[in-house]
Amino acid sequence: MSGKLRCSAKNCYNNVNEFCIASSIHVMGEEANTSPDTMCDTFLEKTDADAMSHFTNRNLAGEFRQLFSADTVELSPDIVCEAQNCVYNVNRICSADFVQVHGPNARTSESTECETFRENE
Repeated sequence: MSGKLRCSAKNCYNNVNEFCIASSIHVMGEEANTSPDTMCDTFLEKTDADAMSHFTNRNLAGEFRQLFSADTVELSPDIVCEAQNCVYNVNRICSADFVQVHGPNARTSESTECETFRENE
């Protein structure tokens, strides 16, 4: 599943105007029971010297579509999810139609979280 994704982690290399330009992301939190127990392991601080080495994970086609569509989210990365207790986790793939990653002041993956996380009942 490729979920549409918005992200508030402004310090992340993959964040461009709150859109995630990565072609795939990895959400961690194997034992998570709440959103704060999760994190986006794909987070890469914009100041990292090796940021360009992650260029191969860019969703160039999605970026191009997004340029012409300011009102809707066109970027849809593949979302691998380790949060076993999340209702959207189907065989380690996120099945949510829309995902929100939070971390406006994040400098590391540990400071981000998947706000879309919903615990299985």
